[in-house]
Amino acid sequence: MKNVILLCVSVLNLWGCSQAEKHQEVNPILTTENYIPTMLKEIKHYPKEPVYQVYVRNSLCLYEVLVNDYPIAKLFNYGQEMTPYNINNGILKSGKQKITLRLYPAPEEYSRSGNVLSPNVSCNLEIEYADKKDPEYTSVAVKEFKLPTKIKMAGEHNDMAIPEFEGAGKEYYEITYEFDATVPYENIGWSKGQDLTKLDRKKLEETTLNFYQNQWNLYKNKENDKVFSFLFQKEKETTQASYDDEQSLLDTKNSYLKPFTIGSYALEQIKDYDFKIFGNGKLITLQQKSLDPRLRSNSALWGKYKNEKGSTIANFRNYYLYLPEGKKLEDGLEVIR
Repeated sequence: MKNVILLCVSVLNLWGCSQAEKHQEVNPILTTENYIPTMLKEIKHYPKEPVYQVYVRNSLCLYEVLVNDYPIAKLFNYGQEMTPYNINNGILKSGKQKITLRLYPAPEEYSRSGNVLSPNVSCNLEIEYADKKDPEYTSVAVKEFKLPTKIKMAGEHNDMAIPEFEGAGKEYYEITYEFDATVPYENIGWSKGQDLTKLDRKKLEETTLNFYQNQWNLYKNKENDKVFSFLFQKEKETTQASYDDEQSLLDTKNSYLKPFTIGSYALEQIKDYDFKIFGNGKLITLQQKSLDPRLRSNSALWGKYKNEKGSTIANFRNYYLYLPEGKKLEDGLEVIR
């Protein structure tokens, strides 16, 4: 009888262990060799694969665009453009999405308003999507947003109503709109990250800087596999959001490998940086302080190289870090975008 009882206990213990192991998900460690086959296993494909874009049409202003408080686009080298930006990386799942527009004055040589926003500023956002499975890639309009205006009375008899940009006279203007999106995937992203604004600011900044400095050392020492080892969760979600195929993955891999494969690549020192928090308090990144339009708001981890024409090209290594629920800051921040 004693033997039977011991056998039952052993079986129960084995069953309990197998259940625990079953619920423990261990992410594969990415390397340069396994990146493409690993991602191909992770990416799911669907009968319809909507890709959302925002077109930005600006005049007399510079801008930044964020989707769900994740940076998507920026223009600090002034020009009047209507540029499409893919925004799926900021869309974690179907439903209501928030898109934020941040405006800054155009350089003084383009505007008579100096270092403040002109009454004639305009910046329209047009959101569309197309099905990646559609051979025609037909665009479907989702929503259009225009800046709010106020009426100014002018003319000899003060009887002429002229619409002016609501933010005229300000050095900075921000507005958030909402739109609905439908996507077949569901990414966790930073949604289960801790609110970094509630942590000790000094320790948070030290941990962030340590991460960036460690990455700098890996690039400097040409340890490409160790760089890839940090990227699984980020790549799992971003490649899914764009429904990548093998060629797209190869392009991404080659982009990551530029610091290791281009002989003229030279890393810049990490200096003159700001800690920036996004993702409604759940993401942190290290950005350059420089107001040079080529560097402004770009990653503090970067390098330069010469292309085949001899031109100098800047290469920014962007990381958005978060702290998953249940994890301590001492354990380190993780890459999610």
